[in-house]
Amino acid sequence: MKNYLLILAFLVCTLAQAQIVTDKNISDNSYGEKKLKDAPKKIYLNQFSVNYQLVAASSEASAGGKTRAEMAVGMVGVEIDVMQEITNNAYAMVVKKLQDAGIEIVGSDEAGKTEFYSDWTKMTGGTPSKAQLIGYVSTVPAGFDYYVKKIDNKGKTKGTFLDTTPKLSKEMGDIPVFEANISFQFVTIEGNSSYVTDATKMKGVVNYQLPESAIAKSAEGVFGSKIEVSPVVARIVWKGGMNGAGANIILSYSPKGGVEIPGVMEEKKFKEYVTPDRSYNTTYAGVSYTNNKELEVSHQVKADPAAFKEKTQQALNEYLSLVVDNFIASLN
Repeated sequence: MKNYLLILAFLVCTLAQAQIVTDKNISDNSYGEKKLKDAPKKIYLNQFSVNYQLVAASSEASAGGKTRAEMAVGMVGVEIDVMQEITNNAYAMVVKKLQDAGIEIVGSDEAGKTEFYSDWTKMTGGTPSKAQLIGYVSTVPAGFDYYVKKIDNKGKTKGTFLDTTPKLSKEMGDIPVFEANISFQFVTIEGNSSYVTDATKMKGVVNYQLPESAIAKSAEGVFGSKIEVSPVVARIVWKGGMNGAGANIILSYSPKGGVEIPGVMEEKKFKEYVTPDRSYNTTYAGVSYTNNKELEVSHQVKADPAAFKEKTQQALNEYLSLVVDNFIASLN
């Protein structure tokens, strides 16, 4: 009986620590990794951004213009400083892994000496921003220096449309360059309208995940939502030439479809159906307009603070560990 209880306790602990991010739910888009054995044991950490979805809003207008629906869903229960802490911890983990493997981390001052970054602005992480991606708070590790092409009057930073990292690797003496842009998303909202009935429909589903691409929506569009898409990727680039020409060698990994992170958010679905004569709402969040009449409804999705911190940290660390461990293995 005692042995049975010990085995049961072991199984419970194992399940509690079940891996979230695995080789099976991450797409490997790498090429030329075997050639990395010839790369110097150095690396420059160029980008490290983690985005956390706080709110999603979407709108849909009918073809005839008689109906329009909006849905807005907000997440509560987690403080932004916790999200910044998760990002800081993940960055510290990456740095330790690289240093423990004997890999030199080249400082941002060296990158600043390149011709490429000569007219870019140097910034330091640690201050969360809501200006980068609609509905998300974006975090960069505290004390982490990085470069941006420009900053608009709302505080949003911008780079370039071309893949400039291969050129940066070349200008820094052909050393590998690390970049990560990762997002956590808790809800998706979709809408459509009917040409026949002139009705609009909205549907929202709560599913906390590492998405393949973060879908950022605002309801402010004239005929529908304003949408931004931010691909989720962590990669290491080595060697290259002109801007946009692509890297000679790259390790690149992205979530396959979406990596679900269970046990963090309360499970909910929202539906809205608006016809020219009436509006049907079921556990729905947002604003619907029918016959020039406005109906306002608010809705929030609760996150478990402890589960959010633990499982988000676990998923982020596992994802980045997969990238860094494969890089170290390729070097050796």
